Amino acid sequence: MSKKILITGGAGFIAHHVIDKILSTTDWEIITLDRLDFSGNLNRLKEVVSSYPESEQKRVKVVHHDLKAELNPEIISTIGEVDFISHLAAGSHVDRSITYPLEFVMDNVVGTANILEYARIINNSNNLERFIYFSTDEIFGPAPNGIDYKENDRYNSTNPYSATKAGGEELAVAYENTYGLPVYITHTMNVFGERQ
Repeated sequence: MSKKILITGGAGFIAHHVIDKILSTTDWEIITLDRLDFSGNLNRLKEVVSSYPESEQKRVKVVHHDLKAELNPEIISTIGEVDFISHLAAGSHVDRSITYPLEFVMDNVVGTANILEYARIINNSNNLERFIYFSTDEIFGPAPNGIDYKENDRYNSTNPYSATKAGGEELAVAYENTYGLPVYITHTMNVFGERQ
């Protein structure tokens, strides 16, 4: 039986590449949750998905939702049970975080709390296989010459973006420790590529 993955921020830059990879290497059903603001671009997602045969395109479903709000019963019903969650939705522009820090708290901390709570609920009934939180290397701050940070090094956030990503990351760890969620965390560096 095919697996099902929920990808938050699916119209975003990194997530649409993840969707492309899943389409090309699995038979999984993909649900993408996105609020479609200035960061999300449905044209980018459409370009990737439309390059596949129609039978494959049907594996992708877009659900509109802003994670600053809890997932209500209608959204949960629309998503259905999932095996994996990849949480990529986030406010990600450092300069904007300096101008609008509370917006980033809502997106990256509250939004993460809401998707973790959804994961906790479905994990109790469905045994979620993985919850993948996409964090950033910026939580460690600038590395002095000759220093390579390790995953357990102290955080030294230098802006509201990195601080809120660290906050979301700590919530993910807390949900793993408290509720047994199978959390995996990535610390991506600057990413670039097609359709940026």
